[in-house]
Amino acid sequence: MNNQRRRELNRIATTMESVSMPVDIEELEGIKSDIESVLWDEEFAFENMPENLQYSMRGEASQEAQDNMNEAIDLIDEFISDYEDYEIDQIHDEPVEDDEDKDVESEIEDRLQDLISEVVSYLETAAE
Repeated sequence: MNNQRRRELNRIATTMESVSMPVDIEELEGIKSDIESVLWDEEFAFENMPENLQYSMRGEASQEAQDNMNEAIDLIDEFISDYEDYEIDQIHDEPVEDDEDKDVESEIEDRLQDLISEVVSYLETAAE
């Protein structure tokens, strides 16, 4: 991975750390899109490496970085899907008690914090 892609992953990780409640799906989609862009650049660079370099430590590091970026993307996709399902359920369900709302909000916030932690970890590992 070149320094430009490393800097971009570090910038994305910083952006991810600033995500907070209430969840902004468009912001998460933007972060995912930024990761995908770096991933595509890294895949392109790997595919254009001479074959002997692809099987070297440099090639292995590129593949590992790609795997980490794919994991981060998958985590964001999963969170967005679950969150959208929750929102759809809220529209169609009967009103719930305030205590239940607080429990659900707390659960979402906990999942968001887990998401942030895991995605940042994957991005930092990819940028090494």
